[in-house]
Amino acid sequence: MYTPRQYRAPGATDESRLIRQNPFGLIVSADGSVPVATHAPMLRAPTSNGPPPDGEPLPGTTVIGHMARVNPQWRTFESGPSVLAVFSGPHGYVSPTVYGVTPAAPTWNYAAVHVSGPVRLIDDADEALAVIMATIEVTEALTPAAWDPTDSMDYVRRILPGIAAFEITVESVTSTFKLSQEKPDDVRQRVIEAFAASPRGQDKELAGLMTTTGRVHQ
Repeated sequence: MYTPRQYRAPGATDESRLIRQNPFGLIVSADGSVPVATHAPMLRAPTSNGPPPDGEPLPGTTVIGHMARVNPQWRTFESGPSVLAVFSGPHGYVSPTVYGVTPAAPTWNYAAVHVSGPVRLIDDADEALAVIMATIEVTEALTPAAWDPTDSMDYVRRILPGIAAFEITVESVTSTFKLSQEKPDDVRQRVIEAFAASPRGQDKELAGLMTTTGRVHQ
């Protein structure tokens, strides 16, 4: 992913936080010469001490995920090739009417993190179950009232054979946080206020991200 300098993530914390808050990504692999992709729940693998810290650099860590076994894409993982996992954060259209200056042109603000590395299929049932339980824990933490899966564990184990779990060893990370950093402070603030005033939830999330993400020093 090409990223102009001013749109680079200020630090590893920003990249890790985006993955944690957006654990539904796109995994891309190759079936021969043909690219194939699946939208799938993916997250950073927990450590023995719990969720990995946001400030930890991503290279050398692992991302876990799963897809339906009826989906043939998992078969492209069997030889352990490198794959690409894409995590998208909030995004929104910026109209020139927001800037209050001319000349101007429309654009799109967004944030995304790409991680790539070799993928490993998880064949062990207990390890695959751990992937599912970690996914439940991370995603339920984003809901107002977290669901307790205790009474449903027999059902979870029953459907487990229909799931293909996988683990990506992160070798490289690229990201773009395009959040009007090239604009003067007063213009950027107007963009933030416009997103914050929008009725769309994603626009409000984008306003929050613009507020908390600083500029990269040139």
